[in-house]
Amino acid sequence: MTTFSYEAIRQPGETVTGEIEADDHYSAAATLTARGYHVLHVEDADAQAASRMKIRLGFLRGLKHRDLVRFTRDLATLLRAGFPLSHALDRVRVRTGSSGWRAVAGGIRSRLENGQTFSNAITGYPGVFDPMYVSLVRSGEESGKLANVLNRIADLGEKREELQSRVKMALVYPALMLLMGFVTVFILVSFVVPMFTEVFRDTGQTLPFPTRALVNLSSFLSTWWWLVLPLIGAAAFAAIRFLGSPNGRALRDRMLLSLPVVNNLIRQNEIAAFSRTLGTLLDSGVTVVAALEIAAATLRNSSFREAVKPMSAAVRGGQSLSRTIEASDLFPDLVANVVSVGEESGDLRASFLQLAEENERELDRAVKVALTLLEP
Repeated sequence: MTTFSYEAIRQPGETVTGEIEADDHYSAAATLTARGYHVLHVEDADAQAASRMKIRLGFLRGLKHRDLVRFTRDLATLLRAGFPLSHALDRVRVRTGSSGWRAVAGGIRSRLENGQTFSNAITGYPGVFDPMYVSLVRSGEESGKLANVLNRIADLGEKREELQSRVKMALVYPALMLLMGFVTVFILVSFVVPMFTEVFRDTGQTLPFPTRALVNLSSFLSTWWWLVLPLIGAAAFAAIRFLGSPNGRALRDRMLLSLPVVNNLIRQNEIAAFSRTLGTLLDSGVTVVAALEIAAATLRNSSFREAVKPMSAAVRGGQSLSRTIEASDLFPDLVANVVSVGEESGDLRASFLQLAEENERELDRAVKVALTLLEP
């Protein structure tokens, strides 16, 4: 007997997962069907674990978001050229230079051979394909326009990467300036100021308190620099580790939203991503509630993510989306007003795509202003 992992629908709206022992895939599916389940896919549990391990190793070898965009674009191009999906995956797997993506393409190909749909196959790689990707692919399968949808996903990925690079460019520059300033001050205080200490002492005058404090600090650093530098390194390492934890990321995101200049960049970037994601999902036929849940999962800033999470439940409960957005302090009134117009006109998709375009333009201007202000 072999253990198989399965995903099935027990009743409308309720998807269940679990494991079952059977002689083969067909026996496992037959047993589940006899229980009244609508089987989505069945897979050898050991093979599933091995596939996930390959993906982890692939990430360690440098699996990046731009690789996902290239994978999606190449797959769309091959499908539009008339290649069957399985053959297109084989072509992409051969052409890619990333061992991680070869493992991904091979794993998806194996799942297709086992009878899974493409959208079900990629759900086995949650670290690679986010919920928005899966939902859009599923809509493409249902409409018979998978190649067009994959092209749209690639466009969206390129737009997201472009926005992220702009924000990073605006944030990395001041960080480098601060680091260089710290190193310069440390060198001056540790090695340059001590050269003038004897001059100060020979004057015989009582030095002001700030000068005495600087001289004492310089004397300490010039004597104990070999101890101070490792302590600074250890503190920096501990800070990086903490900021990488869930609590640290939440604190970091709140701090970024409280900083002048940076605050505006983060807000514009998150609102643009939120609007672009919702507009694209609604345009593909995803419901508002499901689109909100997916959009929340794709936001990078945890403060925005926590603000968006309750919106799906509020809309499901009958509250208008514009009212829920208006209740959040993170979204400006303009967003709620535009969404309200979309609700009245019955075209939320157009409203969110309009918001995305406007916020992307504002983000571009904000980045240019920030770089101008921070230039030496």
